[in-house]
Amino acid sequence: MNRPALPHLPFSIRLRRRQLAPFAAALALPALARAQGPVPIPRTTQHDLESRGGHPFRVFLHVPAGEPPREGWPMITVLDANAVMGMVVDTIRVLAFLPREAGIRSAAVVAGIGYRTDGPYDLVRRSFDLTPPPGREMPPADSRPGARTGGADELLDFIEETVKPLAAQSAPVDPSRHAVLGHSFGGLFALHALFTRPGTFRDHVAGSPAIWWEENAVLQSAERFIARPDRPAPLRLLMTVGAYEQGLAPWHDPAWRPRMEMMRMVDGARELADRLRPLPGLELGFEVLPDDGHMSAFPVAVQRGLRFILAR
Repeated sequence: MNRPALPHLPFSIRLRRRQLAPFAAALALPALARAQGPVPIPRTTQHDLESRGGHPFRVFLHVPAGEPPREGWPMITVLDANAVMGMVVDTIRVLAFLPREAGIRSAAVVAGIGYRTDGPYDLVRRSFDLTPPPGREMPPADSRPGARTGGADELLDFIEETVKPLAAQSAPVDPSRHAVLGHSFGGLFALHALFTRPGTFRDHVAGSPAIWWEENAVLQSAERFIARPDRPAPLRLLMTVGAYEQGLAPWHDPAWRPRMEMMRMVDGARELADRLRPLPGLELGFEVLPDDGHMSAFPVAVQRGLRFILAR
């Protein structure tokens, strides 16, 4: 039996039907197959807080599931948390699934220091919060906005006065196992904390630290730290850096070479590690990541750093 021919439809109607087809298909899906909303970071809350100086922060706080260790959970303060909080939490969850196999003692409370933005970085704020004093005014350059630097001590105060108490109110925390993990300026911040306020953290992970900043000014703090007769112990430091942060990778622009040679990311970190290695009471790790540049070294530093922190 022949079916009657369909009437000829104008192009605009045919196009409209084509555009509506995906929506019709979505409506035909079973209810459980439809999107249920955003997926949050497990067991993590968000807190909009201000420092004593009135600077706004967004703190992400993760509390592990299960029974804490008898002494309480270790606590890790993570910098640039908008970019890496999810990665940090998920890495800890994976490691803690089989802790003995992974070589760690337990999971950890994580306090991520972030900003009130949906982007991975707030370049202006991190330029202030993560760099040591005295700082200066930075004019706009290379399509980047101007920024003020030198606010690391204010952030250390905020962590001590606000973030640590917030974590302790939310979960039992071992006061002897505070750690900090940062990359680039965040790695510089970790070194600054170690050299100027040893004891604020026991464990320090400095990924790709910007030792070159302000003509290597952090090395002066390092020398004062080395000369201190009253350094608390134990202290622990892991520094990582990508091999392609000083040498050109095959995919790099050759025009980057002069700046790489000026910053001496690999040599500077290695020389600092050699200077610190003989110190009693300081456990030191140093690793050059052979296949990584500055940004790809960050996820690797997170994994290496979490194992370093949680192993002791």
